[in-house]
Amino acid sequence: MEDANLVHTQILDYLHRDVQAVMTPLGQSWPNLRAALQAVHRHIADVMRPVNSIEEDMPVSRLLRIHQGSCSQRMGCVEALARAYGIPTRVRALWLDRSFWYDRLPLLRLVLPKRTLMAWPQFWLDGAWVDFDEVYDSTARLAAQAPHPFTNRGESLFDAIRHVPVDFLGKSEKSGCPAFSLARYVVGQDGFFDTRDQLLRELDSRSWIGRFLFRLTYQDKPVRRLPD
Repeated sequence: MEDANLVHTQILDYLHRDVQAVMTPLGQSWPNLRAALQAVHRHIADVMRPVNSIEEDMPVSRLLRIHQGSCSQRMGCVEALARAYGIPTRVRALWLDRSFWYDRLPLLRLVLPKRTLMAWPQFWLDGAWVDFDEVYDSTARLAAQAPHPFTNRGESLFDAIRHVPVDFLGKSEKSGCPAFSLARYVVGQDGFFDTRDQLLRELDSRSWIGRFLFRLTYQDKPVRRLPD
């Protein structure tokens, strides 16, 4: 495994004392690295309030201090702590159709860019890269027990991965559960990056006016939730 998949970065600053402090209550005794990763995810879900934010380059240490973050920011927290436990990470660049966000950001429907960038994490576990949505179980097994597909209306995607497929890659279609696929929202992919820092440097091209409008309407506000 490449050192780049474990390195400390400006965003994934897991050597910072505020990130290292999180590891103390989490402990070090796990039957395997997947169990450690699941514990990290549960901890972030428990202690960080889900809010809207586009400050994608905010260091994980700061996010842990303010106890809030977007789905993407909280995924970055999981990546940083995974690296702290010696679990290599990388991110896949997905471009999502703007309609994926319509229910979350209704005030911006008319001005959202046609596609938005998602840094979708992967973790090296048991000799293979595991997508963020399969940290707890496979797509097929999650679909078998889920009451309904993920809608991005109620529960956030960060929290939903515990019990429902958040399947941007069409794996559920191959598993015979096409209703759970979110592949229709993926309008482009730009490969893998060793760190989300690198992905954002190379691909994040949001306009200043878009940033301004988002900050004016939704920045740091609680995630809007509707009945699924």
